[in-house]
Amino acid sequence: MAFLDEVKKFGKSIADKSKDVIEVTKLNSQIATEKDKIKELYQKIGEHVYNNYVAGESTVNDELCAEIKEINAKIEELSAKVLELKNATLCPNCNAELAKDVTFCSKCGAKVKE
Repeated sequence: MAFLDEVKKFGKSIADKSKDVIEVTKLNSQIATEKDKIKELYQKIGEHVYNNYVAGESTVNDELCAEIKEINAKIEELSAKVLELKNATLCPNCNAELAKDVTFCSKCGAKVKE
């Protein structure tokens, strides 16, 4: 009987540990979700600060905002080169990439050229 008692204890121990692993996994998932919420809030704060900078309001982060502005200009320049190489253009309404010879946007239906 002592052997069966040991097997029961071992089985119970495994069951308890598996429950703990499941609980830890759930908790870690909840922690990751909360951290993602914080990241989203950080991003919103950053966007708010940058939008204030673009609107002409002075911030303590003017240097960083100016750097973002320069990077955005570079991105626009590089994107224009890519469109040129692809012989494409952007829809003025939804910014979908379109062939230069189309009259209407295939994504939103807006008229692209006269």
